[in-house]
Amino acid sequence: MNSTRSLAPLALTLALTACSMANEATDGSATYGDDDTTQASTSTGGETSGAATTSGGTSTATSASSSSTSGGDPCGDGVLDPGELCDGDQLGGQTCVGLGAPYTGGQLACAPSCAAFDVSACDVDAAAPLVRLNEILAKGASEGPYAGMGDLIELVNVGGAAADLSGWRLSDEPLLPDDKTLIFAPRTFLGPGEHLVITESTGLPFGVSSSNPETLTLLDAGGIAVDVVTFEGAAAAISYCRVPDGEGPWQSCLQTPGAANKPGEAPQPTCGDGVLDEGEPCDGDQLDDATCATLGFDGGQLACTDACTFDTNACTTASKLVLNELSSAGDDEIELYNAGPAAVDISGWILTDDLADPYDPELDAEELLFPPGTTLAPGAFLVLPKGVGALEHPFGLGAGGDTVRLFDAELTVVDAATYGQDQAAQSFCRLPDGPGGAWTPGCVATFGASNKGP
Repeated sequence: MNSTRSLAPLALTLALTACSMANEATDGSATYGDDDTTQASTSTGGETSGAATTSGGTSTATSASSSSTSGGDPCGDGVLDPGELCDGDQLGGQTCVGLGAPYTGGQLACAPSCAAFDVSACDVDAAAPLVRLNEILAKGASEGPYAGMGDLIELVNVGGAAADLSGWRLSDEPLLPDDKTLIFAPRTFLGPGEHLVITESTGLPFGVSSSNPETLTLLDAGGIAVDVVTFEGAAAAISYCRVPDGEGPWQSCLQTPGAANKPGEAPQPTCGDGVLDEGEPCDGDQLDDATCATLGFDGGQLACTDACTFDTNACTTASKLVLNELSSAGDDEIELYNAGPAAVDISGWILTDDLADPYDPELDAEELLFPPGTTLAPGAFLVLPKGVGALEHPFGLGAGGDTVRLFDAELTVVDAATYGQDQAAQSFCRLPDGPGGAWTPGCVATFGASNKGP
């Protein structure tokens, strides 16, 4: 996405800062703040029909009722508890036919949330729309019109009539949290045989893991799960798709977003085998000649994470302003700390979880660009929550692991932090504060104040 930013001068000397988010979604577009507007495109030989709408950390409509069980009974235990629409094979006596038109038979199931029926295995009248998840690219398209636009999900209508997607929802979380749910805007239509391609640059509010298990759920405006797919993230590292479109089995594919799917012939990278496959920055001790120095640090020992991304936690930097604490829970807060004796002007600096090397901000749709006049006083903390405001980051932090990098205005790496599965579920922090502190999982969350250990 070519983002357009309007950054009014912002003279800030920050000790403890928290910013509020103000978003406004507009029909026919996906809005990530006052200046960044994007659209999902319907591929019919270059035509665009409708769009998907989300507003950064807050969706523009209420999500489906959450799985909820009175007394804390768990969804997925196969017991139909109060508050659950279904659970496993317990459907409360409902069937595909019982749901009415356009369903004519087949096997009804329960969505992962226990709050919606899954009709992906129901039979549909041939004259009705039939929309399905069709292709998934966890690392985005490598070439073509969608290259550089981030993770990608494609829908297809293989039915006999146009589908009105107004109010439909797409999420990678069963309970459809606001910040991880895409809501399709009014007047979004998908004709028979058409493909709808949605990328991180055009409205997708969540990323698709290339290493961890994922579940995608597509619900219609009535709250019925029209399609659900669960897969290992590595399967989508190149392309994971249905062949033939919409109705065939899921398999490895060639990348064909916006067009008919083709079975894959390219080998899938295998993270953890110690072999540096195409698309992997590193694998085990294979670092592709990269070092802390080549990544912009002063020195130290570069390593590789279990997810085959660079681990720069042992790299060293001369900067006294560092990443100090972060959490993948709640507002996905990230804390900066100035351990030096003088104020630091961070105007034009960039905070991102984009791992591209070399890093190009023009290809990063979700970086935080610090406004002119942003200064961090000596000994001060700056807390940056997820959002689209001037001092909020739009990219979020994944529970399965992530890497955050801080660049100065010359695109030199100032600091970086990498954590693994669930290490930032509470707080991942430096102990003690500042550049000499060791990154430690399971800290007490103390954003805006000195860090505390587990």
